[in-house]
Amino acid sequence: MEAKGLAPSASPDRIAFRSRIDSSFADVDFVQESAPESVDGKRRIISEISQCVGENVVIASSSSYLTPSEIGVDCVVPERFIVGHPFHPVYLVPLVEVVGSAKTTTDVIDWALAFYSAWGHRPLHCRNEILGHLGNRLQRALFAEAYKLVAEGVATTEEVDRAMTDAAGLRLALFGPFMTRAMAMNDAGLRAAFEWQRSHKITFPCERDNPEMTDEVIDRLVEQMAAQVDGRALEDLEKARDVYLIELIKLRDRALASTRDVHND
Repeated sequence: MEAKGLAPSASPDRIAFRSRIDSSFADVDFVQESAPESVDGKRRIISEISQCVGENVVIASSSSYLTPSEIGVDCVVPERFIVGHPFHPVYLVPLVEVVGSAKTTTDVIDWALAFYSAWGHRPLHCRNEILGHLGNRLQRALFAEAYKLVAEGVATTEEVDRAMTDAAGLRLALFGPFMTRAMAMNDAGLRAAFEWQRSHKITFPCERDNPEMTDEVIDRLVEQMAAQVDGRALEDLEKARDVYLIELIKLRDRALASTRDVHND
């Protein structure tokens, strides 16, 4: 955390522990609930918190999968309750998913986005309540295919990890799946590439649940991906990618070398 950068007044001495939720919560400015992923447990704790804090305090849950509507049913101030889901390790990974229920007010969502941004995070407003939000939905799809490949004897766990860390994982870390796809499609054009994909119907087993590539879906993909590219030249994006990959591979090799040195010692 020191390497990342701390506030000038940061100190372990400013951390205090309480054994239960009580009147001391009346003076807090914000609450981040991080109890285990239990519906009943979170409902009880969030209810208790909501009865102790001040009238303008935003209450956030770190829930990885559960929705605010599901765990906030007993919250006495549902308009000020959200899910604010960080990713491990929370002191380094920048993303925080901000999810509101139908009862959460717009100003609370805006406040939470500004709050997490002020502390160096990169909040993302998840506009719909779904199990696992966005990040974990994507991770679970990846993990499910990884488990299947090992379970069926197609590859070992190490081979699956290398297939990710030495290829897709490197590229996706910079641009994500849609920008990476847009760069590969750019010469032919996004719409032409999706039309070709639809006509040829090449589908992997893990893609059996993919949505049908209707005209409406293709229109949405093309419009949103073009907005991401934002008129940038393919050559410029490729240069940025290549610089990033060179530095990331060097950094990864140094980090892994340090773990081997510790193991040898």
